[in-house]
Amino acid sequence: MKRKLPALEDVFIPLLLVVLVVVLSTSTGSFLSSGNLLNILSSMAILAIVAFGQTFVIAGGGFDLSVGAQVALHGAVGAIVMRDTGSILLGLAAGVLSGAVFGLVNGLLVIALKVHPFMITLGTSVIGVGTTLIITHAVSIGGLPAEIAGFGVGRPLGVPWIVWVMVVCFAVATFLLSVSPFGLRVLAAGGNREAARLSGLRTERTVVATFVLAGMFAAVAGLATTARLQSAQPTVGEGLELFSVAAAVLGGSALHGGRAAMWRTLLGVLVISVIQNGLNLNGVGDAWQEVTVGIVFILAMSAELLRRFSRLRAGRATPPRKTIADAPAPVPAS
Repeated sequence: MKRKLPALEDVFIPLLLVVLVVVLSTSTGSFLSSGNLLNILSSMAILAIVAFGQTFVIAGGGFDLSVGAQVALHGAVGAIVMRDTGSILLGLAAGVLSGAVFGLVNGLLVIALKVHPFMITLGTSVIGVGTTLIITHAVSIGGLPAEIAGFGVGRPLGVPWIVWVMVVCFAVATFLLSVSPFGLRVLAAGGNREAARLSGLRTERTVVATFVLAGMFAAVAGLATTARLQSAQPTVGEGLELFSVAAAVLGGSALHGGRAAMWRTLLGVLVISVIQNGLNLNGVGDAWQEVTVGIVFILAMSAELLRRFSRLRAGRATPPRKTIADAPAPVPAS
């Protein structure tokens, strides 16, 4: 019996990651140092947390262009509450609640207006940016409780706090998408929303829930950024909406929905972070880094086209299943 080889779509990103590691480890001797590896993990944490939330939305058949603006907004909300009350817990709760409400508004607008999430979340993204500038007066928010300072420098077991936050978010997101019944409903709604609805699933509620989760993960990323910088910056989060989509698609999420896995999204984030780290180590200028980022986005779309082509070939290679109607007519006895 022939052993089935893994599909090209399944090994594309792992192979790309191996190639990147080999090239960068030979071009610079410090790439594989423990300090640099921890630096990669720290720098990818915020993008990874946002991408986990984005993956839920993509798996459900949409995507959220407001997550970048939400990172700044919810981080600012949390910082203001912390500054004014002196309570870290109240600040964290306010930030996460802000993310849940923002995501709820996104989801309800998508369902109520029957407009593609691209347009809805593009509009709410602009609203989010404006709201952040209003509540912060376009300046950074400082004066946070002194206890939060340990987050930026703390290293439990030698690993930065921000990495542990990413690990916890990954565990929660993986459970929700791959283990819980909710994940099955999300994938069903993204794969074929009408069929899922006819089978009795409340697809509209599921879609709204994916946006709520995206908002909450964006809030966690915003609060983590605020704690790390010891202040809320009104301009953080720029570009995260595009990078989070690219990471999810690079990792194997189907843009049309119905197919996603958090570990794949994490691989996509890792590829992007390794590329950025390698460019910095090799002294590549900002202008060329922008060009490389554009190539990463094209790679993401190429990975999606590769998956579609692979599935199309697999479908053509599979012989049609015979039915009773295909059976040859009986020959009458002579």
